[in-house]
Formats: sequence, structure tokens, C-alpha cells
Amino acid sequence: MRNFLKAFTLAEVLIVLTIVGIIAVLTIPNLIDGYNKKIYVANVQKVYNLFSDAARKYLADNNTDSLAETDMIDLNGVGDFLNNYFKVVKNCGIYSEDGENCFADSYKDVDGKTDYAPDIEYRYCVIINTGAAICMASMSIDDIDIHGYSDVIFDVNGKKGPNTKGRDLFAFELYSDGKVSEGYNTQTKINNCDATIPDGGYASGCFTKLIENNWRMDY
Repeated sequence: MRNFLKAFTLAEVLIVLTIVGIIAVLTIPNLIDGYNKKIYVANVQKVYNLFSDAARKYLADNNTDSLAETDMIDLNGVGDFLNNYFKVVKNCGIYSEDGENCFADSYKDVDGKTDYAPDIEYRYCVIINTGAAICMASMSIDDIDIHGYSDVIFDVNGKKGPNTKGRDLFAFELYSDGKVSEGYNTQTKINNCDATIPDGGYASGCFTKLIENNWRMDY
């Protein structure tokens, strides 16, 4: 080993170490970012699956094919749904500015610059056992051509960082037939999950983009 080391000058060793350091600086943040994105996506999928399962069970238990024909048209009914069909560890109730907030006070867009306060007023909010914070609106009634639906906003890790739309903050629509969906105007919503446009990173748009990209966070 000593003979091997003697074959290199100190300057050569320092050059090699410098190169290794530069490579590490360039690659390690990307590796960490890629790992974190996979964690965020996995947690989004958990919430998606939990809502799909809960809605299906709720419809069966109420012997109906429409959530718009249940107590979920009222926020107290939404609270019963969340508390009875999810493992709730903290109940924040119907949010008001004077009440307790399950979410962080502000969020950033995907570009990490613009402050954003999630629109959770007049929604029933809880934190579930996965650590996700969920705020859900009451179910609208069925129309002739359109299913009733409820807007659901969620942060996969509650008040913990990064508190950024499209990373840990998302939104989707729960339709009265129990389907979890990205909603209407799919392409418009996808375009909204873009850090290059003003106020980019709309939470529902980023959920749509994950669905369209087969659960890959490539933005």
C-alpha cells in the first residue's frame, strides 16, 4: 500500500479528491431530490387509495350509489365520514380563521418563491395516522350531466416541510359515485403545475400531472 501511495504526488492526490468532491456536490443533491420525490408520490398514492376505499365502503354502508344522497352534503356529515372511515389522530373540525389549523400557515409554488395560503375555509379538517392533513368540502348535489363532487385538499406530511404545492400539498375531487379524480379540464390543470408560469404549481394541477405521468414526479 505504501509503495502504491508513493506512486502519486500530493498534488495528484489533491486533484483526485477535488474531482471526487465536485462530482459529489453535483450528484448528491439530485439523488436526495429524486428520493424525496418518490416519498412524496408514495404518500400521495396512500391518500388516493384511502379515499377510494373509504368512499366505496361508505356507499355500500349507506346502500346508495351517490354520495350526494348522503349526509356528506353537510360539513358535519363530511366530518362523520372522515372520522369513521379514516384513522384520525387529530380532529381540527370545521376550519375558520379563529380555529385550529391542521395545515402550515403558508406554502410555496413549485418555483419555491410565491407564498400561498391554502383555501381550507368552510372545510372539515383532520390529520390521519399516515401524518397527512386533509380538509374536505361538503358534497354538491348531482346535476343532470355532472356528478356531485367534493374538493379535497391535503398535505401528505401535515405542517412539516417543504410546504410546497406539487411536493407535499395536493388537491383532487371526490365525485358522488365514489371516484377520486383530477377533475375537469385535464390539460389546463396540467399546465397549471408549472413553475415557469405566474402562480405555477396549482395543487390540483400537480395531482393531475402525477396521474397522467403514471405516478412520476418529473417536474
